[in-house]
Amino acid sequence: MPKQHEKGGEGLSEPKAGREGAVGLSVRYPTRDEFQQAFARELFAGAVFVPTLDRLPPGQPVRVTFELPFCETRFDLDGEVVGSLPAPIASAGAAPGVSVQFREPTVELRERIERVSEIQLHYALPPNPEFPRADPRYPALASVLLEIQGRWLSAQMTDVSQNGMLALLPGVDLADVTDLRVVIEHPGTGEKIELDGCIANQTHCDDGVMAVGLRFVYDIGRIDEVAHFIDDLRSFHHARSLATVSGSLADTPLETVLETFTSVLNSGTLCLTRGDERGKIAYQDGEILYVTMGLLSGTKAFDRLFTWADAQFEFRPEAEPMDGIRERLPLVPAVLAAVIARDELALLDLSGFDPDVTFAVDDERFDAVVSTLDEVGREVAEHARMGFPLGAMLDMLACSDAQIYKTVIELIESGVVSIER
Repeated sequence: MPKQHEKGGEGLSEPKAGREGAVGLSVRYPTRDEFQQAFARELFAGAVFVPTLDRLPPGQPVRVTFELPFCETRFDLDGEVVGSLPAPIASAGAAPGVSVQFREPTVELRERIERVSEIQLHYALPPNPEFPRADPRYPALASVLLEIQGRWLSAQMTDVSQNGMLALLPGVDLADVTDLRVVIEHPGTGEKIELDGCIANQTHCDDGVMAVGLRFVYDIGRIDEVAHFIDDLRSFHHARSLATVSGSLADTPLETVLETFTSVLNSGTLCLTRGDERGKIAYQDGEILYVTMGLLSGTKAFDRLFTWADAQFEFRPEAEPMDGIRERLPLVPAVLAAVIARDELALLDLSGFDPDVTFAVDDERFDAVVSTLDEVGREVAEHARMGFPLGAMLDMLACSDAQIYKTVIELIESGVVSIER
């Protein structure tokens, strides 16, 4: 079964009416160690997971009462619900509940918690080892627009600091670009911030995606504005992560994971990660709203994700919006077709078929058999003749990867094409 965040403290919170329309929740930490652990796990970033059986929608104002019997202290913090983990999908032995982001800036929040609890708390975050710096970047997902030489490009931010960020940009090499403009949209509030920037580094990832490190350039007079926005963005991401179900496809295949979630919730978003590769599946009411994987989308991306046997996944119990993608798929038939395509691939001997391999075409042999080839055979041969590598064919042709591989093998056996070493 998938694993989820486990909460310290005791029991489930019973919601009650709070002041100013807020719903009252409570968490209790009987010992100093439990409170210290909760702080290191979640409170340090301005969020908390509150076990409760009640479903509270995102944006619901709440007032969380903290009970600390070990120091005879109670205090309240105001916030709002960022995500929820309903009872039907909670793992055995872990409680359902809601994740709450507090309204106070995290620095002030930490100081307040230390003051009222009279405990010296430690909240140093481990820096991202891939980007060592005095101001390290920390995880935060958000949609980003980059204005580069008058052209707007969409990207996905994956981590951020007050000085810069890392963004995934599909299909574009920015080697000759210096200055640009960045527009970051807060995924919760929709608030936007615009900053000038420059490219610090970029790395080629799988499936044509570029990982681009950007350095922000802004006037010192905006430092409080930028710091507040980035701090809130990181806090929101942390809060939302507390209400996710996570696991590995090595333990549970993708079809079982999807069946588990879709059978108890009518909408959700499944995010998959394998090394530098990322995929996302969103569904609602028995229909797949969109699938993305690198530059791919739709059926091709869905089938490819079913081959990720070693990927990590995170599930969020709401369908996250995605602009510009319109290909919807009926859930059950799409899963069945993807499983069949994956099983067909498993039966093929694909040793030697590197994605970068190219093919030579025997024109005389092709002319002799072209009338016997189906549409896929002719397309593969024509793409091979134009010099496209195998990986490009797999992405460009509409049919399944299994069908393309079968066709390549048949064309090699018939002498129409040969692998160029």
